[in-house]
Amino acid sequence: MNSTLELFLNQNNKALALLDKLRVFLEQGAALGVNIDPTLLSKLEHASQNLANDKLKIALIGGFSEGKTSIAAAWMERLDKSSMNISQQESSNEVKVYEVDDNFVLIDTPGLFGFKEQYNADINAMEKYKDITRKYVSEAHLVLYVMNSTNPIKDSHKDDLNWLFRTLDLLPRTVFVLSRFDEVADVEDEASYAQHLQVKRNNVESRLRESIDASDAEVAALSIVAVAANPFDMGTDYWLERIEQFKTLSHINNLQQATAGKIQSSGGSAVIVEQARKSVILDVLHKELPVAVENDQRLGEEVERLSGVGRTLSRQLDGAKGQIGEVRIGLREFVTRYFSGLIMRTEGLTQETFKEFFEREIGRDGVMVTTRLQNEFDRQLNGVSQELSRMRLSFDSEIDHFNTNVINLGKQGVNYVIKGNLINNGSILAARDGIVSVAKTLGVDLGKALKFKPWGAVNLAKNLNGILSVAGLALEAWDSYERKKREDQFRQAIAEMVDNFNNQREELLNMIQDVSFEERFFPDYASLDANAADVQVAIDTQKKLREQFREWRQTGELIEAEFTRIEG
Repeated sequence: MNSTLELFLNQNNKALALLDKLRVFLEQGAALGVNIDPTLLSKLEHASQNLANDKLKIALIGGFSEGKTSIAAAWMERLDKSSMNISQQESSNEVKVYEVDDNFVLIDTPGLFGFKEQYNADINAMEKYKDITRKYVSEAHLVLYVMNSTNPIKDSHKDDLNWLFRTLDLLPRTVFVLSRFDEVADVEDEASYAQHLQVKRNNVESRLRESIDASDAEVAALSIVAVAANPFDMGTDYWLERIEQFKTLSHINNLQQATAGKIQSSGGSAVIVEQARKSVILDVLHKELPVAVENDQRLGEEVERLSGVGRTLSRQLDGAKGQIGEVRIGLREFVTRYFSGLIMRTEGLTQETFKEFFEREIGRDGVMVTTRLQNEFDRQLNGVSQELSRMRLSFDSEIDHFNTNVINLGKQGVNYVIKGNLINNGSILAARDGIVSVAKTLGVDLGKALKFKPWGAVNLAKNLNGILSVAGLALEAWDSYERKKREDQFRQAIAEMVDNFNNQREELLNMIQDVSFEERFFPDYASLDANAADVQVAIDTQKKLREQFREWRQTGELIEAEFTRIEG
């Protein structure tokens, strides 16, 4: 029994390991976007749970007086039946189920024939017994069909044999046991034992051909052994003291070898794994894998194209960075030159020339200064800004094309979709509608950023206008002292204007030199630079996905080659 149980448990452990491999394979495929039928995973889970909770189930079938319990005790090497320590789990109409230990269940039936002898008059009872027997015996991994050695199979057993071996299909799992063989052969003489066993084997084979129309292949696969569970009726105590002699005379080892062989040949858990393997191979490897491979090739083409987009963008950004550097130089030179000129002209002003200067160079609220600054910034920023807008439109179009193509590949392509903020719908719409002005494209109000603050000049203009109007009414009344006083006030105001221009120049130069210059005036450059890095990260991730898919595909090919059978 130990070898049979060990073989059974070993098969189950191997089966569980292989089922787990299949489960991991399917989960990895699903994670990679391969179309995996969810019912396959549930079937594997169900099969694994069944195997994990499975116990070796042995069904005993035979008449009341055929010595089934003695044979079971000897087979389990628990000759002293009082030490079997089996506990009855369920008893229904003479079918008894015993939990022998954690891994072994014994299903004991009184035999259809014995039942019929006792309850032949009650047809309903007979049918009920068959239903109960079907429930327990059909789940058995191994059936010990115990027979009387003198007359193993009777003509009256034909209907019941067909029910057991055809309706319930128990023949592949059955070991036929000739009981009390010491009554028909000299079990101490191996030649006599072998001779009589062959005679009885021929008898059983012939009867099965007649009763259930057994084929040549079925007859060849029959497992028939002969045992003497209590040789010469010497009793348990006698044989407990002579265990080795008991093993020799009982030939119980033949039964143990037969049950181990039957467990191995009938498949057991291997059948479950083989069915699961076939499902995975047919549904995933043969049906879905070719589609996934084709998708992977197309994804590879798209990833390669995306790599080209990334390389092109990087080159364009390098060029744009150089152009932005030139713009900074040009703006610094303009601001320095423009405000230097303003300061020099301001320092040369008189009260009489100030009004014309104010209107021509400054204007109300400094509008002339702001306009000149705005125009120069627009002129110098425009070329690079337009180029960056075209780069943005081209890049967004490529990303949109990539995402559309990979999404069309279904779940497998979803893993490759470029996510995040790489696509700026606002920039696409702006480019599509036409660039109205640099300021709108940049998203920056240059007027606010460059607004000149001419408060000193405006106040001086107001004061001079007021003073000059008064002077026009009573100019002759002014004396030299008053003229000197006005001149001092005028020069003080001019000095304030010069300070204001110096401050404005310094602020603008600092703004041009600041690290935020690119982000402030060329937001597309900053975002495209970040996008280029994001695309490279995405490409690296996608290459890893393709490598994972390649490894998964190789695993599938190994599964197809490896899981053709489970070695015993």
